[in-house]
Amino acid sequence: MENNNSVASRVREYLDHNPDLWKAVDMGVINYSAMARAISSDANIQGEDAIVAALKRIPRSGYSARRFREIIKSSTIETRSGITVLILRPSTENLRMLINVTRNIVESYSEYRIIQASQGCGLVIGDDLFSRIGQLIPKKEIIDVEQGLGELIIISPPVIKEMKGYVSYASSMLSNRGINIVQIVSFYTDITFILKPDDVLNALRIFMSEKSLS
Repeated sequence: MENNNSVASRVREYLDHNPDLWKAVDMGVINYSAMARAISSDANIQGEDAIVAALKRIPRSGYSARRFREIIKSSTIETRSGITVLILRPSTENLRMLINVTRNIVESYSEYRIIQASQGCGLVIGDDLFSRIGQLIPKKEIIDVEQGLGELIIISPPVIKEMKGYVSYASSMLSNRGINIVQIVSFYTDITFILKPDDVLNALRIFMSEKSLS
């Protein structure tokens, strides 16, 4: 059986990845034994009594609501429609190609994003601009393309760089209400949610409601 310090460390790590459970612990509105059983089963942590003890020692800090709502209230929220997400096979050549095919059509800093990841390189661009370059992209290099999407962008103060769980909190506000996040891009103080067009207005309402609760 794991020692208590190891269990406590793993419980905190588990809660870090489950912000809704953090909220319940933080508010003190949980059945510790029931949560311990769930954590033990889901995270394969042995010793339910030790898990209960770890949960009871979690500092009450307003982790899940008060501090985050203050940040949401001071954030700027923007939406955009008519967005294309293009995913290409991961290669330096494809990254260079995206740069080359977009450099002569983009007139605004916010009109597109090129994203490099281990499983591919992506282009987030307006539908109208994509229509001008789509024929220049070799079909054999395309993993996926989806058009007609929308964006919801949360621009927050720099303090979020030091605030553990903020991105998880913002994401859970959408997923808990049945909104599927097609893509998410988090960089510096911006969080960009790429959503189905029908979900953008609902997502905006959710965050505006959160701002009003602050």
